[in-house]
Amino acid sequence: MPTLAATALFCCTFLYIWVSFSPFPDLTHMDQSAAPGVASNRANQIAALVLLSMLVGYALAFGRHSLILRPRILLFLIFTWLLAVSLPSPEPLFAIRRLAMAAIVCTAASVILLLPRDERHFAAMLAACTAIVLALCYAGVILFSRYAVHQFTDELEPLLEGDWRGLYSHKNTAGTVMVVAVLFGLYVTRVLGPLVGLPIVLLAGVFLLFTGSKTSAAMLPATLAIAFLVVRLRYVRALVVVGALAGVWTLTIGSAVSERIAGAVKALGVDPTFTLRTEVWSLALEHIPRKPLLGHGYQSFWRNTDLMHGFREEFSWAVNAVNAHNSYLDLLLTAGIPGTLLMMVFLVALPLRYIAQAERHGARRRLTELYTRIWIFGLLAGCLETILFDTVGVVWFSMLMAIFGLRLQARAHLRPDGERPSPPYRASAATGSSRAALRAGR
Repeated sequence: MPTLAATALFCCTFLYIWVSFSPFPDLTHMDQSAAPGVASNRANQIAALVLLSMLVGYALAFGRHSLILRPRILLFLIFTWLLAVSLPSPEPLFAIRRLAMAAIVCTAASVILLLPRDERHFAAMLAACTAIVLALCYAGVILFSRYAVHQFTDELEPLLEGDWRGLYSHKNTAGTVMVVAVLFGLYVTRVLGPLVGLPIVLLAGVFLLFTGSKTSAAMLPATLAIAFLVVRLRYVRALVVVGALAGVWTLTIGSAVSERIAGAVKALGVDPTFTLRTEVWSLALEHIPRKPLLGHGYQSFWRNTDLMHGFREEFSWAVNAVNAHNSYLDLLLTAGIPGTLLMMVFLVALPLRYIAQAERHGARRRLTELYTRIWIFGLLAGCLETILFDTVGVVWFSMLMAIFGLRLQARAHLRPDGERPSPPYRASAATGSSRAALRAGR
C-alpha cells in the first residue's frame, strides 16, 4: 500500500507540472495586456495545495521530514528576500501569490524524490509519466492540430505556422520539455533497458525536431558533452560550467550590446538578434541599473502599466514580452544583485559541491549523471529563456529535482534495488536513503 500511494503521488505531481490544468491552449485570441500568470485559476491553486499537503504528509508519515527543502537556511533567505522586494512592487498581492506558488513547487520538487521505493521504481515511474506526456503531445498533433501545432491564425506569432507545440503554448517551451524527456529516456535506457528507454528518446527527439526549436536542439548535444566532463573531470568541472555559461552569455547578451559580437554571431550563421530577443535584453539592461539592489519584485516588471504605456519607440515590441527571455536578467530585474547572488549559490555553487561530494561518496554515477544533465540544461536554457522560478515550468521543476537530487546523492548511501529496509528508515534508492540518509539530512 505505501508503494502504491507513493506511485500515485509521484505520477500526479509529475503530470500536474508537465500537463497542467490548461493543456493545448488556443492561441487564436490572446490577451496581450494580461500580466504573466494571471490565468492561474482557483482549481489550479487548490490542486497545488492538495498535492503539497499529501506530499509533505507522506514524508512526515515515513520519517523523511529532515530531507525536505535542503539547505533550508539558504532557501529561507532566498524566499524572504523575494518577499521583501515584492512588497513595494506595483501589485504586491499578485507578486506574493505567485511567490507562494513558487514555494509550493520548490517544496514538491524536494519531496517527490523521496517517493520511489528504489532506483528501478524511480526509472519506471519516469518512463510511464514521460510516455503519457509524449502520447498526449502526439495525439494533439494528429487529432486536433489547431491546438497542438502553431497556425497562421495565431494572434501573436503567425510566422511560426507548422511548428509543433504539443500540450504547450509555444514551440520553444515544447522544445525544452522534449530535451528533458530525452534525458529521462537515456536514463531509463540504462536502468530498465533499451526496449523501455529508447522509444522515449526517439519519440521525444523527433518531436523536438518538429518543434523547430533550434536552440533546444543545439543545447541537447552540448548538455550531454558538458555533463560528461563535469561528472568525470573533478579538477576542472567548475571551470567547464562557468566557462560554458560565460560563452553563451557572450554570444547572446553580447550581441545586444556589441555590434562586433553581433557580427561574429552572424558570421557563424546564427541570427544575431536571437529571434528579436536582443530588443528585450536591451530593455532589461536599461532598467536593471535603476533598481540594482532591490529589483522590481517577483514577476512584477514585465507587463506592468508604467512599462507598457511609458516606453520609447525603439522598444515598442519588447514591452509586450512576458519576460526577459533570459533567466539571469530576470533575476536581476526581480531580486536585484543580492537576490541574484543568493540564487547563484543555490543554482551553481552548491550543485558543483554536491557532484564532488557524490563522487567521493561513491554514489551511483548513472543517477548523478541524470541530475547533472538536467541541471546543466537548465543553466544553458536559462540564457535564452526565463525558466528560473517559473511557477509551473517543466524545466524549472526538473532543475529543482536535479539540484535536490544531487544533494541527496552527495549525502546518502544508496541501498541495492529490491532490498527492503526496516522502518522508520525506509526511503528511496533513487534519492539516497537508509539511516545514513536521514542522519545526513539533519
